[in-house]
Amino acid sequence: MSRWPGWLLTVALTACVSGPIPPSPAPASPAPTGTPALAARVNGTPIPLAEFEKRVVAYEQEWIRNGLDPRSEEGRQRLAALPRQILEGMIEEVLIEQQAAAMGLTVSSEEVEAAVAQAVAETGGVEGFRARLAALGMTEEEFRRHQRSAMLAQKVFERLTADVPAVAEQVHARHIQVADAATAQQLLARLRHGEDFVELARAYSQNPATRELGGDLGWFARGTLALPELEAAAFATPPGEAVLVPAAGAYHLLLVVERDPARPLSEEQRDRLRQRRIQEALQAWRASARVEILIPLDR
Repeated sequence: MSRWPGWLLTVALTACVSGPIPPSPAPASPAPTGTPALAARVNGTPIPLAEFEKRVVAYEQEWIRNGLDPRSEEGRQRLAALPRQILEGMIEEVLIEQQAAAMGLTVSSEEVEAAVAQAVAETGGVEGFRARLAALGMTEEEFRRHQRSAMLAQKVFERLTADVPAVAEQVHARHIQVADAATAQQLLARLRHGEDFVELARAYSQNPATRELGGDLGWFARGTLALPELEAAAFATPPGEAVLVPAAGAYHLLLVVERDPARPLSEEQRDRLRQRRIQEALQAWRASARVEILIPLDR
């Protein structure tokens, strides 16, 4: 697990969640005197505004240090989107903490101190560790707290994915990707008249990743192919048969080469299944949570 810093997990988690982030409501009324201002509440758990703002600034500075030009169009777009990404990540942190409690998962102080010791070693000692924290605008206590959140998330995700199988039904398929239905229908007719799929893929496919391979998608299990429409069609089509599948704004001629009812999964395939399960869990938790966003996020 990366140690620098644990809370960088928040934006990584945000990338796992598909679908639009709900629009921001009007600004909340000022908090009563003596009450910390909040950025959001998640099932009643507060997210302090000061912590949110600090993370936004830290990310902006880190991105700029790493070469992002805030004056470029890309830089302006990324920085404008950052507050939503940060807040959504913080919301997910809270949801994970709540799920961890429901699962009976905890992180001990000894585990946190071991992570701190590793971070100190990775930065060349205490002075290097403190200098890195200063560059990030983070105190040692904040590092411990954020590291605990990252370690707790890791335990939750390990629990969620513990039963990902090592063997699964898999299909070996090829495809030809084209932009319009007329071309797809013409190619399908040629295939049904006996022309070679591999040669047609090399001549006509617009997918640069698979064209020179004769459209080869390799072996894949359910839940591991990037295009779910192609995956569903592959598992529904007998070997040796070609079908036309519209997907992601294109048209695909799909040929099922062979099928194996119990083929070992590669580690890459298992990682895809783990990521999909985590994504689905995060989406479900977010959908069922009572989330109150209390600040405007548009820049």
